[in-house]
This record gives sequence, structure tokens and C-alpha cells, in this order.
Amino acid sequence: MTTSDSLVLIDFYAEWCGPCKKMEPYLKEIAVDMKDRVKVIRLDVDANQQLAKELNIEELPILHLYKNKELVWSNKGYIGKEEVLKKLNKELSI
Repeated sequence: MTTSDSLVLIDFYAEWCGPCKKMEPYLKEIAVDMKDRVKVIRLDVDANQQLAKELNIEELPILHLYKNKELVWSNKGYIGKEEVLKKLNKELSI
């Protein structure tokens, strides 16, 4: 799933979620702008209810950041693009 030099950012969202809709445009930008270093996956919890249940996703939006297959960061609720970029760049520089 991942290599040692790439990150995987998973966005748990739902179509009806207002904050999720606000985050979608900048997450798509990050997916394009950082595609060589970060893989962005958007996961609709309504379409993936069993997985969401197994991962204890009980509120939205939630971002999970994986490095070397390990969860290194999680954020519940709305977060701005600048904060996400700071976290990504920090993990990339470690």
C-alpha cells in the first residue's frame, strides 16, 4: 500500500457533510500537487459502512495520515489546508 517515502492521507467523508464539502477542493489540490509524495484517498463512509465501523469512524470529517503503513496522525472535524500541508511537510521531512 505504501512505500517508505510516501504518505497516505485518507479523508473519511459523506456527501451530506458540510465541513467535508469545504475540505474537498483543497484535498483534491493536494492530491494533484503532491502526487509524487502523498496519496490522497477519499472514502465515503456511507458507501463503506462496514469499514467505517471497523475503524471506529463515528464523526466526520476525519483525516488519517499513514506513513510506512502506520497511523501517524489523525484529525477529527474541519481543518484548513494550511494545517494539513504543515503536517504533511513535517512528516515528509522526518
